[in-house]
Amino acid sequence: MKVEKTLLYIRLTLVLLLTLGILSTLSAQRFGAAVVAGMNASQIDGDQLAGYDKIGLTAGLKTMIQFESAIKLNVEFLYSERGSRPNIWNDAYDPDINISLQYFEIPFYVSIGDWWQEEGKYHKVSAHGGFSYGRLFQAKTVDYFSPSEDSYDLLVPYFNENDFSWMLGATYRFSPRFGIMARYTRGITPLLDPEKHGLNRQRLLTYFLTLRLEYYFK
Repeated sequence: MKVEKTLLYIRLTLVLLLTLGILSTLSAQRFGAAVVAGMNASQIDGDQLAGYDKIGLTAGLKTMIQFESAIKLNVEFLYSERGSRPNIWNDAYDPDINISLQYFEIPFYVSIGDWWQEEGKYHKVSAHGGFSYGRLFQAKTVDYFSPSEDSYDLLVPYFNENDFSWMLGATYRFSPRFGIMARYTRGITPLLDPEKHGLNRQRLLTYFLTLRLEYYFK
């Protein structure tokens, strides 16, 4: 991965966060923000493994634009770990292949709230759907199963640095400050496109489940 590109994306993310923070201060009636942290349970279609066995961290910030209705526009800035590994409980029965992926991720989506809480001025439950852009900045594989000429270690240079996904999820808020969110995310662009690189391999496509806690500033 090119370090220069990674640093550029970090700078752009910081500029966006600063801009949104200023807008939130100037227009407190319309903007909100939250700190989020939790875990991804992920797998990769095409890697000879099955099950959401790769557990990784997800954490970052969420910003929200509230309209005069139950609808919100949401943008997040996340660090996200994904990949795949043998079954956690019965790893002896799966190929000994481990793929670890680290992304900077920017989901953007629409949420619709219900069960309005007049005292705290928030919706207790909401559903959302949208898309996400991820930038792969680190990838590592450990393959003790495949022959050396077919090892997944050889595929890392061909991994797609840009990831576009769609997602669906729901949020439950315990109070004006705290909530819990569950989400399903599935890739649109493959992690590995063998036809593009002339490789005789299976296409790799990532997808994952997310469960996290959210702390709202307002």
